[in-house]
Amino acid sequence: MEEFQANTVVIGAGVVGLAIGKEIAAKNNEVIIIEKERKIGQITSSRNSGVIHAGMYYKSDTLKAKLCVEGNQLLYSYAKKFNVPFINTKKIIVANNETQMDQVLEIKNQAELNGVENLEILDEKQVNQLEPLIKSFGGLLVPSTGVVDQHSLMQSYLGEFENNAGMISYNSKVKKISIVDNRFVIDVRDNKNNQTIISCDYLINAAGIFASDVANAIEGLEKKYVPNTYLVKGNYFSLNKKIPISHLIYPVPEKISLGIHLTLEIDHSIKFGPDAEWVDDPYDYLVNENLKSKFIQSINKYLPDINENMLSPAYAGLRPITSKEDRVKRDFIISTVENHQIQNLINLYGIESPGLTSSLAIAKYVTERI
Repeated sequence: MEEFQANTVVIGAGVVGLAIGKEIAAKNNEVIIIEKERKIGQITSSRNSGVIHAGMYYKSDTLKAKLCVEGNQLLYSYAKKFNVPFINTKKIIVANNETQMDQVLEIKNQAELNGVENLEILDEKQVNQLEPLIKSFGGLLVPSTGVVDQHSLMQSYLGEFENNAGMISYNSKVKKISIVDNRFVIDVRDNKNNQTIISCDYLINAAGIFASDVANAIEGLEKKYVPNTYLVKGNYFSLNKKIPISHLIYPVPEKISLGIHLTLEIDHSIKFGPDAEWVDDPYDYLVNENLKSKFIQSINKYLPDINENMLSPAYAGLRPITSKEDRVKRDFIISTVENHQIQNLINLYGIESPGLTSSLAIAKYVTERI
C-alpha cells in the first residue's frame, strides 16, 4: 500500500476539476487530482456541444448566470492567450411564430439582466440576410456565443497544472473518505483493487455525474446535505454534407433542454443536438439511430431542406442534474462549510451546461473559498 500527502485533492479530471486544480496549483500548493478514468475529460467534458455560452437563460440570482457571463469572457481571453482553437461564431435564437417571438423578447430581457451585451432582435428578413438557408419568423442575435475545442482546452489546463507541479492519479476510484485530525484520508483503489491512501487538508469533489456517489463516501457528511444526481442523456447527429451556415442556430428552449440546435465544429462541419432523455445507466453512450425522425422534425422547423439520409450518429453525453423540475429552476450547487458544516470540503453538484464555459469562473469561485 502506498501513501501520499498533499495540501489539496481534487476528485475528477474533467474540464472543471482541471480548471480548479490548475488555479490552486498556481498558488504554490501541492495538488493531486484523482481520476477514475485512464485519461482526462472522458465523461461529460468531452461529450457536449463545445459551445461557449453567453449566459442567456438563467435567473439573475443564480450561480449559472454569474459564472457563465464571467466565464465567457475568461474563456475567450484564455483561448487567445494559450492558442486554444475557438471560433466566435455568434448565435441566432430563431422563433417560428409570433408566440415564440414573445419568448425571444423575454430571453433577451433576462440575458440583459444577467449582463449579456450587444443583443439584437432580428426580423425574418434580417435573419435571412445573415443565414439564407434558415427559415424563421425572426430571432435574436447573440454576439458572445462561440465554439471551443474542448480537448485542446483541457490539455492546456492540464499543461498549466503540471507546470505548477500538480499530479494526476489515473485509474483511481475513491472507495472511502475519512476525516482524521481535521485531515481527509482518501482510500483509493486502482483497476486491480490495489489500495493507495492519500491524505490532504482541502478536498474538492468535482466528480461530475459521480459527485453524489463521492460525497456519500465521506464519513461524517450527513446525507441530508447530498442531493441526488439524475442523468440526462443527450444524443448528437452529424450532418454528412457541407452547407453554408456560419452561426450557431438555436430554437426557442424546451422544458428540460435548450432544444435540438445546430452547432458548428472547429472545422466548420455541422452537428445537431442534444435531445434530452432521463436515463439511469452512467455508461449509456449508444446513439439510437431511431431518433433521426425526431431530430429531423425539430431541425426542419428552422432548416427545411435537411432529411434523414443526411444525418449520421455522432456521439452521446450525460449531464448531471440535481432537480427534475423545469430547466430554468436548475442551478449549479457549490456546497461549502456554510452548507454542510465540514471545514475545507467543497462539493460541486449539477455541473452541467454551461459548465465548460464557466470552468475558469468556477475555479476562481472555489479557490476563493478554500
